[in-house]
Amino acid sequence: MDKSLIGRPLEAVDTPALIVDYTILAANLRNLQESSDRAGIQVRPHIKAHKTPEVALMQMRLGAVGVTAAKIGEAEVMASAGIPDIFIANCIIGELKMRRLVALARRVPKLSVAVESMEAARQLSEAFSAAGMTLEVMLEIDNGAQRCGVLPEKAVEFAQQVSTLPGLHIVGIMAYAAGAYACRTEEDRKAFCAEEGRSLAAIAGELAAAGFEMRRISGGCTPTAGRHERGCGLTEIRSGTYSLNDYNQIDLGSCTRKDVAATVLATVVSKPCPERTLIDSGTKALDQQVSQTTQGYGWLLEPPDANVVKINDEHGYLDAAGAGLRIGDKVRVIPPRICTCLNLYDEMVVVEDGVVVDVWRIAARGRNQ
Repeated sequence: MDKSLIGRPLEAVDTPALIVDYTILAANLRNLQESSDRAGIQVRPHIKAHKTPEVALMQMRLGAVGVTAAKIGEAEVMASAGIPDIFIANCIIGELKMRRLVALARRVPKLSVAVESMEAARQLSEAFSAAGMTLEVMLEIDNGAQRCGVLPEKAVEFAQQVSTLPGLHIVGIMAYAAGAYACRTEEDRKAFCAEEGRSLAAIAGELAAAGFEMRRISGGCTPTAGRHERGCGLTEIRSGTYSLNDYNQIDLGSCTRKDVAATVLATVVSKPCPERTLIDSGTKALDQQVSQTTQGYGWLLEPPDANVVKINDEHGYLDAAGAGLRIGDKVRVIPPRICTCLNLYDEMVVVEDGVVVDVWRIAARGRNQ
């Protein structure tokens, strides 16, 4: 990492580079924590959006109960950073991963994982019972996301099957709030929060009546971040993208431009004709779409209506709104989806008031296993 950048103006940073505005980042983290505290809900933020120990530690200092990771590799990085409570909200399968998970559990005071199939449960049970350990598990429920998870009507039966296996202790349920991404108004988002909490609490109630501990009822996502109310039924939320935000969230209406902390700094490198302006950020610097939520591959902060309409390996093509830019100009691009964009970078350059204040290693970048 080039710490020599500290104290220098943003213009001194070479491109492409991932830039994070510390003031906006801190405000995003603080606002979610405060709104969740008011609602009586714990925050267990997903680190997939930032993958950076410094950000995770900021979240913990503000009051997060722990963090959520997608992969064991991400969790290992967070453990090395001293995060004491880690939840892996994903399917974990395979002997190699079981060995790593047992080793991770020896390092982390509190480790829990999601489970949604008997095959995964058996593998976890064999690994942890052989090690003389007990692993806390959260039953993953398909609450409408149509991804992974046990169907609600099968939850009690599944829990009963899991409970027969040694080395596992059921502590709650989790679900992915995918339906929130169809909401476009604040009214819709708040209604979704209420229904999500109601439905998950009902499932948890059935499990509790069957004798299972339901210490945690985990849900939420960035579009619903800060919108749950006290008594909604959830005990914790796992929002992730809210920390940095992106253009998907702007288009969804869950944030505004002033809430976007992460941008890609790029340089205009070519203007071969009046209608073509190219920047030095293509597929290796900007994310490709995983949905049709946002048009193009990124929007410039200035001019604010310029869109990256095409990308190849090394170049991004701006639309006509970027015609006034000159070769050598530096621009900041709001990526459509920060989770995949950030995974392209080894470090983030942290700025305040246009001055570099630190450079943080994105330590969980590429930790996909």
